Amino acid sequence: MRALIGFLLAFFVLSAQSIVIETYKVNGVDPWDPDSIKQGISGSEEAVIYMAKELAKLGNRVIVVGNPPENSAYSQFGRNPRYVAFGYQEKEPFDVLIAWRSPYAVKKQKQKAKRVYLWPHDVSMGEVPEENILEFQDVLWLSDWQRNQWGEKNPGFLKFQNVFGNGIITEQFQTQTPRKNPYSCIYGSNYGQGLDHLLDIWPEVKKAFPEATLDVYYGWNHWGYLTPREEAKMKEQFEELKALGVTDHGRVGHEELNRAYETASFWTYPLRLHETFCITALRAQLSGAVPVIVDKTALKETVRHGYKTESKDEYLQLLLKALAEAPKITDKERQKMGDFITKEYTWKAIAEKWNVLFKQE
Repeated sequence: MRALIGFLLAFFVLSAQSIVIETYKVNGVDPWDPDSIKQGISGSEEAVIYMAKELAKLGNRVIVVGNPPENSAYSQFGRNPRYVAFGYQEKEPFDVLIAWRSPYAVKKQKQKAKRVYLWPHDVSMGEVPEENILEFQDVLWLSDWQRNQWGEKNPGFLKFQNVFGNGIITEQFQTQTPRKNPYSCIYGSNYGQGLDHLLDIWPEVKKAFPEATLDVYYGWNHWGYLTPREEAKMKEQFEELKALGVTDHGRVGHEELNRAYETASFWTYPLRLHETFCITALRAQLSGAVPVIVDKTALKETVRHGYKTESKDEYLQLLLKALAEAPKITDKERQKMGDFITKEYTWKAIAEKWNVLFKQE
């Protein structure tokens, strides 16, 4: 039996299309593998975990080169997807290499694979040499806004036109039930992406709507989005605002996070800088948490319901308007917000589109 299993594994290794997702060490991010979903993990790593799984389901042999925990069960030979440490190489080149986030190592990556695809999750911060751009087979864009922003910095990227987006696992969400508190709010992004403004205006919100609550999720890894002074002020505000219904939950696992969105009445996000996609937008709308947002960058593509303004200065009045109308929002309206997500933005659907692209080229 062991010999048969070994033969089947060897046959699979030789016959399946091989795909490697090559990540890099991000400061402030602990070692991770699929089990990290249980404790909570940032969106870019979350995307790797779910996409690798879906690509494997389609019959591909998938390797994730990254920073798995020591003795991770997902590092064992025969696992698919398999998570291996930085420096991993195979004798034969991979069919496909997906360069996660960075366009700068493509020349070395071309030595490891027949075709290299860039999978950016961030904004472009500077110039990318034209010879690097020419090495990519294609780019797996998250949004039209992201593609245009990269193209403004480096026009050579504009020839790549495939926009796929990020996804979500719809099976992780439960059937929606009526909100117990129609004035409950939730914030679940980097604390440097607008939480400061939300905390600043909260006393006025609470004064107008005494039943209003604000639950905050994500944790203090903000990657420089807050200065030390801003972070210290925010921590003081959390203590002061406890009496006004504000709770900082920090980083939690996906199951707990999904349940929190399913009970929140509004997703409150006065976006400060930019989003290249925003998985949280999918989570909120699929859960029935009505968006109340500063509408800019890729949120214009991923948020298709709710209350919107393009000015932070108008956000307080927008939130007060949303809360005033809260009792009128029906369960049916909340449920309808997720319709476009189940059609366009599941990891399964996006993996299938990637798979077609990889086999065409």
